[in-house]
Amino acid sequence: MKQQVTKRVHIVEGIDWKAAIVALLESRSPYRPWRYGFGEARKGDPVAIVLHTDPRTVMTALGSIGTDGRRDRAVVDWSLPAPGLVDLDSLVMLLGLDGDCDPRDTWVLRGDAALRLEQALIEANHRRDAAMRFGHSSVAAARVLLRSGGRCTGCNNLIDLTGEDARDSFRIRTVDGPVRDAAEVLIKDEWGASSYVEQGIPANCWRPTLPADWPGVLCRACCTRMDEDGCTSLLGFRFSQHPKCPKCGAQQARAAQFGMPINRDVYVDTPPWVDWQGCCNDGHKWSCAVCTHEW
Repeated sequence: MKQQVTKRVHIVEGIDWKAAIVALLESRSPYRPWRYGFGEARKGDPVAIVLHTDPRTVMTALGSIGTDGRRDRAVVDWSLPAPGLVDLDSLVMLLGLDGDCDPRDTWVLRGDAALRLEQALIEANHRRDAAMRFGHSSVAAARVLLRSGGRCTGCNNLIDLTGEDARDSFRIRTVDGPVRDAAEVLIKDEWGASSYVEQGIPANCWRPTLPADWPGVLCRACCTRMDEDGCTSLLGFRFSQHPKCPKCGAQQARAAQFGMPINRDVYVDTPPWVDWQGCCNDGHKWSCAVCTHEW
């Protein structure tokens, strides 16, 4: 099949990145934080959305002009998981875009430059890096907000993003990335044989490895509840809503989720308090992350 050539890619800027993401998550939002210069545009032309995070980023999901019947706006439609964000400066450097082809300075990319940008964003949208959920920059916060889909990570309820005060109706929690594990020292003799004999698989290898904390978006009610309960981590807050293990008494019960995620990216994005169990439902609802007991 002959590949369709992209003749132009339009650039739209979200000056206030938080308001821009709110507007993307909620079509009824009154926020209109956009700058653009469509000029000559045709129905179906792709649109790259640049967010004024620090540094500036571009969404890996492209919009499309006029797909809802209105030629004066672009619609972005994405499936699970949410689109990612790519550092715009690095993308420009790697693609060799400059002059009239620089998406940081021009409103429309044409010809080969448009095709290269579109293909790069499509490729980036298929590459998910779990480590990108960590960090404390505005880029990390924007990724967390996009991943939330407008739901509170604390109670899983939809946050009302339809009002003028939507920006203040939630709190974005960012967390440090995990520390790299030290390499295990393995001493071998001159013939290349290991200097120890394996003693079988240790019992703790079956335990899930939990992060110290988890990023997320919290509604006002969950923010208040966390403060009142004295919770210092979102992970601890979520585990506190689950029952204690009847065997060891630990407060780290994971909710059993039976079936298969719709794709690998959804599985990678699964929070630590959810435990995918496969398709065979044996009736248990919880599994302990400390002793692996199921009940």
